[in-house]
Amino acid sequence: MTEERRERERTSTAEQDKRETSGGEKVLLKQHIKKLQHKLVNQENVFQGFRAKMTLEIRERKKLLRNMDERIEAIESFLGITKKRKKCCVKNGDPLRDAEKSPAGAGEPANLEAAQREKELLLQKMMELERRLDDHERILEELRGRMTDGGREMKTTSAGDKGEASAFPGREKELLEQHAKALQQDLEDQEEAFRRFRAQMIEEIREIETAQRQMDERIKILEEILLGYQVAMASALNMTDPICLIENNNELLSVNQEALEILEKISQPVVVVAIVGLYRTGKSYLMNRLAGRNHGFRVGSTVQSETKGIWMWCVPHPSKPDRTLVLLDTEGLGDVEKGDSKNDSWIFALAVLLSSVFVYNSTNTINHQALEQLHYVTELTELIRTKSSSENDGVEDCTEFVSFFPDFIWIVRDFTLDLKLHGHPVTEDEYLENALKLIPGNNPKAQISNLPRECIRNFFPKRKCFVFDRPTDKKNLLASIENVSEDQLDPDFLEQANNFCSYIFTNAKTKTLSDGIPVTGKRLGILVVAYVDAINTGDVPCLENAVATLAQLENSAAMQKAADHYSEQMAQRLDLPADTYLELLEVHADCECEAIAVFMEHSFKDDTQEFQKMLVEIIKNKKEGFVLQNEEASAKYCQEKLDQLSETLVECISAGMFSVPGGHELYRRAKQRLEWDYCHVLRKGVQADKVLQRFLQAQVATEKSILQTDKALTDGQKAIAEERARKEAAEKAQERLKQELLNQKLQEQEQQLAAQKGSFQENIDQLRKKLERELEYRLREQNMMLERKLKTQEVLLGKVFERRSEKMNAEIDHLRNIIAGTDSDDTHWVVKAFVNFVIRIISAIFPRNTSTLFVRNTMYVFWLRGFFWGAFFHFLFFWVCNLIFYICFYYYS
Repeated sequence: MTEERRERERTSTAEQDKRETSGGEKVLLKQHIKKLQHKLVNQENVFQGFRAKMTLEIRERKKLLRNMDERIEAIESFLGITKKRKKCCVKNGDPLRDAEKSPAGAGEPANLEAAQREKELLLQKMMELERRLDDHERILEELRGRMTDGGREMKTTSAGDKGEASAFPGREKELLEQHAKALQQDLEDQEEAFRRFRAQMIEEIREIETAQRQMDERIKILEEILLGYQVAMASALNMTDPICLIENNNELLSVNQEALEILEKISQPVVVVAIVGLYRTGKSYLMNRLAGRNHGFRVGSTVQSETKGIWMWCVPHPSKPDRTLVLLDTEGLGDVEKGDSKNDSWIFALAVLLSSVFVYNSTNTINHQALEQLHYVTELTELIRTKSSSENDGVEDCTEFVSFFPDFIWIVRDFTLDLKLHGHPVTEDEYLENALKLIPGNNPKAQISNLPRECIRNFFPKRKCFVFDRPTDKKNLLASIENVSEDQLDPDFLEQANNFCSYIFTNAKTKTLSDGIPVTGKRLGILVVAYVDAINTGDVPCLENAVATLAQLENSAAMQKAADHYSEQMAQRLDLPADTYLELLEVHADCECEAIAVFMEHSFKDDTQEFQKMLVEIIKNKKEGFVLQNEEASAKYCQEKLDQLSETLVECISAGMFSVPGGHELYRRAKQRLEWDYCHVLRKGVQADKVLQRFLQAQVATEKSILQTDKALTDGQKAIAEERARKEAAEKAQERLKQELLNQKLQEQEQQLAAQKGSFQENIDQLRKKLERELEYRLREQNMMLERKLKTQEVLLGKVFERRSEKMNAEIDHLRNIIAGTDSDDTHWVVKAFVNFVIRIISAIFPRNTSTLFVRNTMYVFWLRGFFWGAFFHFLFFWVCNLIFYICFYYYS
C-alpha cells in the first residue's frame, strides 16, 4: 500500500510538473504572440507614415502637373491662334513675319507633343503608385483581419476546450504554436514585401522627379518661344498698317468697330502717344518714325489735309515688353475745308483725354501767333468735366485736370533760329518756358494773351520741347519724304528725330485713370466709346461717368473671372469624396482666398463693394454645390463598397446557410465582420454612417426571419433571452450611431462657421489693403499739386515784392531831394529846425519805409511849415488879446 501510494504520489507529481511546464510554455507562447501582434502594429504605423509621406509627395506631383498642364494649355491655345492667323495670312496673301518663320517656331509643335507625352506618362506612373499603395494597404488589412480572427478563434477554442485542456495539456500549446508560426511567417513575408515595395516606390519617385525636371525644361523652352511669338503677334495683330479709330464724316464722330476689336485683344497696359497740330505740318511723318516705319500714316505733299478723324497704330513697345505702344494721329486743325471750328476742338479734347503723352506740332517758332493758334487749350474746361455733379470748371481750379491730363511735348518744325536768349545759349525746354512767361499788366489785351500760356502752365505741369531743322532743302524730296532714304536727309534732322523717339520710348508714361489705375487696350476702347457717345449726344465728356462705365464692365468681368477660377481650382484640388467636411472647407478656404485675390487684381473703383459682395455670394452658392456633390459622391462610393462587401452575405442568405440551428449567431458574426470591413475602408466621406445605417435598417427584416427560423430549431427561452439582449445591443448601437451622426453635424456646422469667419476676415483684409493703397496714392498726388502751387506762388510773390521795393527806393530818393531843396531856400531857421525835429521823431517811431510813406512829397513839408506859422501867430494873438483885456479891465475898474 505504501509503495502504491508512493507511486501515485510520484505520478501525480510528474503530472503536476508536466502541467506546470505546459502552463509556462503556454505563457511564453502567449507572450510571443503579443510581441508579434505589437510588431504588426508597429509595422502598420510605419506603413501609415510611409503612405502619408507618399500621399503628400503624390499631391505635390499632382500640383506640379496641374501647373505644367496649365502652361501647356496656354501654349496650345496660343499655337491655335497662331495657326489660324497663319492660315488667314496665307489666304489673304500677307507675308509672314520673320519671327514666325524662325526655326524655333518650326520645332515648337514637336516639343509640345513631347511634353504632352511626358505628362501622360507621369500621370500613368502616379496612378500606378496610388494603385500599389492601395493594394499594399489592402494586404495589410487582410493580415490584421487574419490576426484578429485568429485571436478570436484562439479565445473561443480556449474557452470551449477549457475542460479538455486538463486532459490534453498539449492541445492548446499546439494551437498556440501553430498560430504563432503562421503569424511569424506572415510578418516576415509582409516585411519583405514592404521593403521591396518601398525601394521600388522610391526608385519610381526618383524617375518621376527626373521626368518632371526634363518636362519643366521643355516647357520653359516653349514659354521662351511663346514670348517671342507674343512680341511678334503684338506687331502682327492685324496692325501692319494704321486703322481709323474715330471717323469724322460730315463733322459727325463715330467709332470704328474693327479698331475696337483690335484694342479688345490687347490685355497689356498701353502707352498712348497722340499728336495734334495744324494741317500739313508733318505730324504723320513723325508718328511713322515712332512706329519704326517709313510708310503707315498717310503723308501728303499738297495743301489738302490727308488725315481725317483719329487714326490708330498699335505696335510693340521697343523698351518695355510688358507695354503696348498706341500711336494716335489726329486730323489737322484749322482745315479750310471744314466749316465749323467746334469739330477741331472736339478732336483736340479727345486727343488729350485718350493720350498719356500729348504732342503739339507747329512750325518755325513759338511766338504770339503760335500761341493764339493753340486757343483750343483754353476751351478744355468747357469741353471736359471731371465729375458728373460739377459745373464748368474754371482755369484757376485745375487740380482735377492735372491728375489725369497727359504730359505735354511741343515740337517746332523747320526751326532756323539760334537757341539764345539775351546773348546766352539756352536749351529747348528753357526756350519753351520763356515763351510761356506771362505778359505783365492787367489790361484786357494782356489777359487775352496770357490765357493760353496760363492754361498750358496749369494743365500740363510736365512739359518738354523739341526743335527740328528742315529735313532737306530739296523741294522734290520733301514732296515724297516717306520714300527718301536717311542718307539723303539732313544729319541734324535725323539726330533730332532720333532724340525725340528715344525720349518717347524711355520717358512716356503708361496711360492711367484716377488713383493710378493702368489702362489696357480693352479699357481704352471702352473710354473711346464713352467719350464719343457723350459728344454725339450733345453732352460734355465726363471722366467720372466714363470711369464708372468702365468699372461696371471691368468689375463684372473680374467677378466672373474670379468665380470661374474658384470653380476650376475646387474641381482640380478637391478629391471627391472628401474624407471629412473639414478637408472640403480647407480646400474651399484656399480657393476662395485665391478667387478674391484674382478679383482684387482685375477690379477697380468698387467703392461700395457691390461686386465683391456678389462674388462672395456666388462663391457661397458654388461651395454649397460642391458640398452636395461631395455628399452624393460619398453616398455612391459607400454604397458601392457595401454592395461589394455584402455579396458573400447575400449569397449565404440566398443559399439558406443561416437556416440551421445557431444560424442567427452565424448571421450576426457575418454582419459584424461586414461592418468591421466597411469601417476600415478609407476615404468613405461624410455619408459613410448614413449609408451603413440604411443598410442595417434594410437587414432588420432578414434578421427577424433568420431569428424566427433559429427559434424554431433551438431552445425557445434561450433564443428569446439572447434576442432580447441582442435587441438591446442593437438599440444601443443605433443610439450610439445616431449620437455620432449628431456630433458630426455639430462639428461640421462649427467648421463651416469658422470657415465663414476666416472668409469674411480675408475680405476685410483685402479691402483694407486696397483702401490704404488708394489713400496713399491720393495723398501723394495732393502733396505734389500743393508743392507746385507753392512754388508758383513764391515766384509771383518774389516778383511783386521786388517791384514794390524799387518804387519805395525811388520815393525815398525823391523825398530826400525835396528835403535838400527845402534846406537851400530862405525859410526861417526856426521853421527848418521844427520840420527836421518832427521828421526825426517820425523816423524814430516808425520804420524807414513807413516814415517814407508818411512823408512822401512836398505837401507834407508845406503842411509842417503852415502848422508852425499858424501856431506862432495864434500864440501872439492870444497874448495881445490878454494884454488888451487886462488894460481895459484895469482902466474901467
